[in-house]
This record gives sequence, structure tokens and C-alpha cells, in this order.
Amino acid sequence: MTAVWIDYWDKRCWVAVEVAGFSMAKEICSRVKIMSVIRKYCMEYDCNTIVIWLPYDLFWKNLVQLDKTKKFIKNVEELFPDKKVVWVDERFTSFEADSVLKEMWIYNTRNKKDDISAQIILETYINQKKV
Repeated sequence: MTAVWIDYWDKRCWVAVEVAGFSMAKEICSRVKIMSVIRKYCMEYDCNTIVIWLPYDLFWKNLVQLDKTKKFIKNVEELFPDKKVVWVDERFTSFEADSVLKEMWIYNTRNKKDDISAQIILETYINQKKV
């Protein structure tokens, strides 16, 4: 089983791919190109699952971005009916990514933090599948 992971935002989206049980950050693309990027990685890696994070806050309140993401999920489900679409809670992954970057002595790089957050969420999903 292989998955494409999507971190969906208004302007940019982060994409990671599960390959042989490991996650790899692939690219950051504009929101308007995300469907073609999903299609590209689904074909390139023969993905059967699309994992999309849900941006809840600490207290499970709905946020504006959460509503936008839910609409995006519906579009993904319609455009990729043969793929399993999974939603993953992404809370605390930015904190974990900060820790990873500090261990690597890397600071002040927003895109690297988002790449690592994407990998953490996908790895969480992969590990849950193994249980």
C-alpha cells in the first residue's frame, strides 16, 4: 500500500509520499495545482490512498481552514473515486518538527519545518496501519 499525503492551505500545499513504509517529502505546490500534483504522484508511485490532514486546534474547535479542508476532501473524493481518502489529525506535528530541526542544527526555515511536519503525519498514519 502506498499513500500520497497532502497538507492543504490557501496558497500552498505540502506533499509527501509513502514508499515501502517510509515517508518522503516531495514538493510544495500552489493550491491551484494540487489536483494535478496528486494525480502525478498517484500515478508515479501507484498510490491507492490519499492522506489529508485536518487542522483542528488543541480543543477540537472548528476553524475556518478546517471547513476549507473539508470541502477540498470532498473534491478529492469526487476526482479520485478509486482512491481511499483518509483524514489525519495534525496537531502537535509542528512542535515535533521543531525538535527534529533543532537536533539537526537547522533554524529559521519554514519550508523545512512544514516538510518534516508532513513526514511526521504520514509516518503516524503508516505506524497506525501496522497495528
